[in-house]
Amino acid sequence: RLDLSVAVPFVTVDLAARSDATVQRVGTTTSPATHYYDDGTGGFGVTETYRSSGHASGIGDVIVRLKGTPVHGESVAVALGVDGRIPTGDEEDLLGLGAWGVKPFAVVSFSRSRVAPHLNVAYLWNGESVLAGDVATGRKEDLPDQVQYAVGADIGVTSRLTLAFDFLGTYVIDSPRLVGQTFTAANGQTFPQIGFVNESYNLASGAAGLKFNPVGRLLIDFNVLFKLDNAGLRDKVTPLFGIEYAF
Repeated sequence: RLDLSVAVPFVTVDLAARSDATVQRVGTTTSPATHYYDDGTGGFGVTETYRSSGHASGIGDVIVRLKGTPVHGESVAVALGVDGRIPTGDEEDLLGLGAWGVKPFAVVSFSRSRVAPHLNVAYLWNGESVLAGDVATGRKEDLPDQVQYAVGADIGVTSRLTLAFDFLGTYVIDSPRLVGQTFTAANGQTFPQIGFVNESYNLASGAAGLKFNPVGRLLIDFNVLFKLDNAGLRDKVTPLFGIEYAF
């Protein structure tokens, strides 16, 4: 009824960014020599494209989990637990969050023949990190807390093969984020721009996968996580492959 587990992730990050800049002559002069980009031939251009990319890999944030099962009947089970996140990943390379985290959670699962639906609810408290402050100066601020929930089901196809489907939701509380805005120049012209706001928002994702027990206590996992909205910076599709062995 009580177990302790530790997860040590190895993370690989590839990130690329592109910015297209255009000189809008609305408040100074029509002379091309006032503000310009080199057009590549020594002439006066009005556009420029900036690109940057990076790669990093290493150990991510280690998770320590303590979980108990106060209710474990034939058709209903309830689990209560807490995750502790240790900031072992390099946050400046996006391998970790750079802050301690505590996440109490509850899980309710049911068993109906070959189908086992479940509901997970959790609240994540985050500490301070330069990712919420200023990376350049090292100033730290609190990362936003989150309410996390998942609804799904496991389907036993055979005694060795199980399929899993989940809807995953996250409510991010009072977080800084980039939004599209409109800038109005002195002459009345409007242009699109980006700005920072502080607000709460939802993230929605789906997951599908399988668990296969080829022999003994060996378990092979394969899952695909895919986003269902455009909130936050996430991959469209994230595959996961895992191997587990129980001693």
